[in-house]
Amino acid sequence: MKKIMSSLVVLFMVVLFSSSFTGLAASLPLRVVVNGEKVIFPDAQPFIDAQQRVQLPVRFISEALGAEVLWDSKAKKATISLEGKTMGVYIGKKSYELNGTTKQMDTAALFKQSRTFVPLRFVYEGLGVNVKWDDAVKTVYITTPGNEPPTSTPETGNSSEPKVATVEGFKIPYTELGPNREPVYISNSKLTVFGSSEPAVGKYLFQITVQYEVKDADPVQAANEAEEILKQKIESNVVDSIMEYVRSKRERVDVLPIKEFSDKNFKVIVQSKEWGSVHLSIWRK
Repeated sequence: MKKIMSSLVVLFMVVLFSSSFTGLAASLPLRVVVNGEKVIFPDAQPFIDAQQRVQLPVRFISEALGAEVLWDSKAKKATISLEGKTMGVYIGKKSYELNGTTKQMDTAALFKQSRTFVPLRFVYEGLGVNVKWDDAVKTVYITTPGNEPPTSTPETGNSSEPKVATVEGFKIPYTELGPNREPVYISNSKLTVFGSSEPAVGKYLFQITVQYEVKDADPVQAANEAEEILKQKIESNVVDSIMEYVRSKRERVDVLPIKEFSDKNFKVIVQSKEWGSVHLSIWRK
């Protein structure tokens, strides 16, 4: 009986902690940046639907782009006009209209929290804007023609010469800035640090990514650099445990299930998909 009870307790703890880790990973906010400016959603927030498609509140996205939005409550139809293009989308339908021509999406528009949500695909196919999805920081970058960010940020001096940025008190060595308008710092090993625009207590501060998917990436050196960054403010014994787990990914096919590490001031959530990079999300307690 005691053996059975012990097994049940272990099973319960596994389920409990697995649910907890999943919830923490899912709590990273989904953000939208239009022409370099973060879009503020006062109530209903963007989300990923059951078909794994990003859904956006149409009014706030359209207004950020400078488009006009009309709502027909009887037909349950939103009409968006921008620079000579007119689109109509119906709640619950995968079809939409573009300048009088019917087109199809792979998921439907939705009505949620008194707001009309449209799939991201509808936005870029219909309005002709440029869209980039950065899964690492759960951010959609939307730019209109003529407002595309440069592929790199000009720097004085040799681009391979290390520089240092300060992110939430952590010193981040880097040799180049990423193409996004929000802070992205990249080292020679392709270690990538994504800054947060709204750090706060109890929320995600920034993310360190040991790249496996980028050309010329050196995951071994990147892991060493990540360790040096973490040890600046996180207890050494905790960092040792974090890096032991990070370094357990020796091949791109290795999977690191979500795992949380914590000291008195910070918690770090580590995970990696098969063929994917290793992501370390740093949170302040």
